[in-house]
Amino acid sequence: MINLRNKKLILAIIIVAVLIGAGAFELVKTKPWQSKPEGFPYAIDFSEIQNISGEQLERLKQNYQTAKEKYEKAPNSFSALMTFAFVYYQIGDYENARDVYIKVGENSPKNYNSFWNLGNTYMKLQDYVNAEKAYLKTIENGPDQSRHYLALGELYWYMPEKKSQIPDLYKKGLETLPGNYDLLIALAQYYKDAGDKTNAIKYYQEIIEKYPDSKEAIEEEIRNL
Repeated sequence: MINLRNKKLILAIIIVAVLIGAGAFELVKTKPWQSKPEGFPYAIDFSEIQNISGEQLERLKQNYQTAKEKYEKAPNSFSALMTFAFVYYQIGDYENARDVYIKVGENSPKNYNSFWNLGNTYMKLQDYVNAEKAYLKTIENGPDQSRHYLALGELYWYMPEKKSQIPDLYKKGLETLPGNYDLLIALAQYYKDAGDKTNAIKYYQEIIEKYPDSKEAIEEEIRNL
C-alpha cells in the first residue's frame, strides 16, 4: 500500500510534468525562433549583392543610409519606407519590396506612388491578381497619370480573361486626359494588334490631328496595317 509520503511525492511529480507539458505547448504555439527580431527591421547586407554595378550599389547604399537616419526619427516616414522598398526592388528582393510597399499603402492610402511601385513589384513576382488590385488603386488615387492606365493595360495582356477590357480602360483614361498622346497610341496599337483596322485608323488619324509633328510616323503605321 502506498503511504502518505509516497502519495505526496507522486502528486508532486505529476504537477511538475503537467507544468513542463504546458510550457512545451506554449513554446511550440508561439514558435519564438520564427519571431522577427526587435529593432531595425530593414537591415540589408550590401556585401552580398552582386547583380548590380558598383556605382549603382554606392548610390543605393547612400540613399539607404539617409533613409535609415529618417526612419530612426520617424519610423513611418513615407520617404524612408519608399527608399527601403526601392532598394529591395533594385537588388531583386521583391518579396521584401512588396511587404514595405504594402506598409506604405496602409500608412498613406491616398498616395499613388507606393501602389504604382507595388503593382510593378507584383509583376516581377508574376502575381497578376494582386498587381491588378494595386494598379486599380493607383488609377483611383492618381487618375491624371497616363502611365497608370498603360501599366494596367499591359498587365491585361497577361490575363486573357481581362484583355477585352483594355480599350475601355484607355478610353476611361482619355476622359480624364483628353487627347493624351500615349493613351491614343496605345489604343490604336491595341486595335492594330486585334486586327481591327477601322478603329486603329480612327485613333491614328486622331493622333495626326492633335500631333501634326508625328504625321509621317503615324502614316507609316497606317500603311503597315
